[in-house]
Amino acid sequence: MILFYVLGFILFIALIGYFFLFKDKLKDQENLKNHWQKFLKVKSLNYISGINVYGTQLIYNKFLLTKQLEEIISVVNSRISDFPELKKLKEAAFNKKLHYNRTLNYPGSNGG
Repeated sequence: MILFYVLGFILFIALIGYFFLFKDKLKDQENLKNHWQKFLKVKSLNYISGINVYGTQLIYNKFLLTKQLEEIISVVNSRISDFPELKKLKEAAFNKKLHYNRTLNYPGSNGG
């Protein structure tokens, strides 16, 4: 009987964890458009701390598109010489680009 309680408790914890991960994924999808619009607005205003904030939020969004990433990289590269506070954003964008360009190994490929 105790075994069933323990298994039920483990299943309950797993379902709660899955719920929170699913909720986080939906939140990322909803926030992408909003953060992108704010990023474009602060870019046009040349508001550096806003570029830094919204660019970082976009970089860590799971649903960021490649063309959006390229736009962030071009904005940061054009302003990095005058504003060194964008250095961390530049590094994060570079790492995200490496992540997008990585080769995925699968069974039957040379690395999988």
